[in-house]
Parts: sequence; structure tokens; C-alpha cells
Amino acid sequence: MDETFDEFGATIKYGTVSASRPGFARVRLTDLGNLRTMWLPIAYPKTQDDQCCWTYDNGEHVALLLDRRGEDGVILGAIYSDVDRPPVTDPNKFVIRFKDGALLEYDRATHVLRISGMQRVEMEAGVEVVVRAPKAVFDVADTRFTGSVTVDGQLAYKGGMSGSGGDGATAVIKGRVRVDGDIEASGKVMDAGGNSNHHRH
Repeated sequence: MDETFDEFGATIKYGTVSASRPGFARVRLTDLGNLRTMWLPIAYPKTQDDQCCWTYDNGEHVALLLDRRGEDGVILGAIYSDVDRPPVTDPNKFVIRFKDGALLEYDRATHVLRISGMQRVEMEAGVEVVVRAPKAVFDVADTRFTGSVTVDGQLAYKGGMSGSGGDGATAVIKGRVRVDGDIEASGKVMDAGGNSNHHRH
């Protein structure tokens, strides 16, 4: 259904995208014999100092505002239809879903942010990254730190610990060390003065 604004000579139209590039698209107007519009700009939330951008897919259902002659206008946005239905039915969920299966979903009722479906996630900060939470769980098969790691609280581990390399002593511990079990060394055990106290035979 079209709605005409006589004062400005503008008309709301609906159609499907026939060609697109970042920032612009051409639309096929099905109610006008599949007439194609010229390249029209897409309306975005911000485009100057702060910017956002997405490109419409061919066949995407959109609403646009055209002038009286249908020669100029702007694409207001993509709209859902009986063919392309919303990805969720829960009004508490904000969802961004991508064609490759990646998903960003926030549920304001459960206060849960869920991100899934990506093959790789990259995050870059010029100064620092700060994460504050009562508890964090990293359920990953392997974790690697390419720089130094400082732990201000207690460090506990369950699956064993190993290390190698480094300049000087491989491991330095300041303070009392308590071992509940045996100590096995393949080399010398020395005191603070560098004197050997034990040789393993």
C-alpha cells in the first residue's frame, strides 16, 4: 500500500533490491511493472564523524521514499515480510544474525549476551583491555599468551605445570615454598649461596 504526501510530492514505495554497493542500492518496484530506480542512498543512523554501514542483499525487501517523478529518493530501510520473517519471536531479544550463521543476541529478560558462530574473533586496543566480573570461565582447548602475564591473586592449577627457557633462572619464587609430596630433580639442588646440597644419582 502506498502513502502519498501531496504537500511534498513524495511517495512511499516498496520493492526488492536489484543491485547494491556500500551506501547505495537500486530497487525493483514490483507494483510499477518491475521498474528499476536509479542508484539511491541508504539511510543510516550516522555517516560523518561516527559511521556505520551495511550493504543490502539482492532480493531484499525495502521501503523507500521517492519524489513525485520517481527519479530521486532515499531507501528508508529493509522490512520483514511473509517471506522474510523476523529471526526471533521473543520481544525481549535484540538479534543480529548473519548469513554464515554468526549470531549476536542480547536477552534483556535474562540479561545474557550471546555471541556465536564465528570462526575467528579479533579485538585490538591501543592502550589496554579491562574486563571486570565476579567470575570468568574460558572453556577453550588451548590458550596462548605471547607477552608477560602477571597474576595479582592466587594462582592455582589442577592439570600440572611445565615451563622452559628464559634468561637466567627458569622460575624464581620469592617467599616460602611448601611441597606436599616428593621433589624430583634431574640436576643439582643448590642453596641461596649457590652451594650444591644434593646430587641425584
